[in-house]
Order: sequence, then C-alpha cells, then structure tokens
Amino acid sequence: MKAILFLLLLLITTGVFSQNASQYDNIMLTTPSEYRRAEPQVMLAADYVYTSPIDKDDKHRTNSIRFIMKWMQGTSDYSFPIDETVTKVTQNDNDLFGVYIACLAKYVLQKGKGADREDVKYNAFLLMANYCENPNHNYKVRGEIKKLIDAKNQNKLKEYLDSKK
Repeated sequence: MKAILFLLLLLITTGVFSQNASQYDNIMLTTPSEYRRAEPQVMLAADYVYTSPIDKDDKHRTNSIRFIMKWMQGTSDYSFPIDETVTKVTQNDNDLFGVYIACLAKYVLQKGKGADREDVKYNAFLLMANYCENPNHNYKVRGEIKKLIDAKNQNKLKEYLDSKK
C-alpha cells in the first residue's frame, strides 16, 4: 500500500512539475554559437507571442517572452533599443512590454545583422501598434497606445516616438 501511495504521489508531482517546465529550458544559451543556433526558436517564440492574444494564464506565452528576453540579454549579434520610450508608451504594462520584446526580436531576426537601432525601434513600435489594434489580441486600446496607433495611421509614428524621448 505504501508503494502504491508513493507511486501515485510521484506521478502527481511529476505531472505538476512537468506543466511548469518550459520547452525552452533545454536550449543552452552560453556561447555565441548557441545563441545563433537558438535564433529559429527565438523566432518561433516571437511569432507565438505576436499572434496570440494577451492572456495572463497562458504559460507558453509567458515562457516564450522569458526565453526571448534571455536570448536578447546574451546575444552579441544584435542590439536592442530598450529606452525610456518603451516605458512611456507601455506605461509599465508588463503584457504590453512582452509584446514589445517579441516585436524587437521578430524584427531583428527578419531584418538580419546590421539593422540600425532607430530602424529597429521604429519597426518594433510599428509591429506593436499593429498587434494592439487587432481586436483578436484582447488588448483594450487606450492612453498612449491609442496615441501610438493614431500616429501610425497618420504616418507620424516617427514624430510620436521622437516626442517620447
């Protein structure tokens, strides 16, 4: 009987812990070549975040953002413009910041090495504006995001971003 209880407990705890494990946990990110080899997985993670609605209970989305951030912090092949502009636009909304992170990664990986920081910043905000105005993404447009989208739609996104520096 004790053996059955032990096995049952083991199965339950294994199931609980396996649900918390991320598919990204086994991707090594320690050397420059590992960061380069991880780029396809980073792109998949960024695409997942960019195409999925905001949902605090979506663990895969959370793990994807965490993986992208880890990759961004260690890759030497790309530079990411994370400055006060993103803080002012997202107004400390963690869900929106995660979308911005995914947009940065998505753009640099599509563009390739040598992308200018201002170009990366502009296009990441452009992608984020497109994401936010899509009603399927469960984002209630208001405040600075409404201004961001309006600026994008009036072809004044650059001026809007310059005003946030």
